[in-house]
Amino acid sequence: MFTLKNVLIANAISCIIFGLIFICLPIKVAVFLGSDTLFPELILQILAAVLVFNGLHLIWASLQQTPNKWLILYFSFGDFLWAIGSSVLLLMGLWITTMAGIISTILIALMVTVFGIMQIIKRREICSIEN
Repeated sequence: MFTLKNVLIANAISCIIFGLIFICLPIKVAVFLGSDTLFPELILQILAAVLVFNGLHLIWASLQQTPNKWLILYFSFGDFLWAIGSSVLLLMGLWITTMAGIISTILIALMVTVFGIMQIIKRREICSIEN
């Protein structure tokens, strides 16, 4: 069963895993994503740090009995921003140009969007049960 806690933890795990991949293998990630112009290593490292921090913050939020509505909206906004940013890069043909990179980016953007939507839905369910 999907609970808010489960969605937050799944989101956290994905953030931390991708963050660690970006930190440990930035050149391999850049080559996987694009063959024309590579994703700048510094940007990947900044994204990695943000992802790991966000993942840890999501774990902390999952430990709260009822996470604050604004906290959940903050996480969901970040998820939607990731999906929009991914879409912009794809539409511009910037840094993500290999078929594997494009497919992976689309799948991850969809997954992250689902996390954002599910967090909002599950938070609303908690509020409707409590009232």
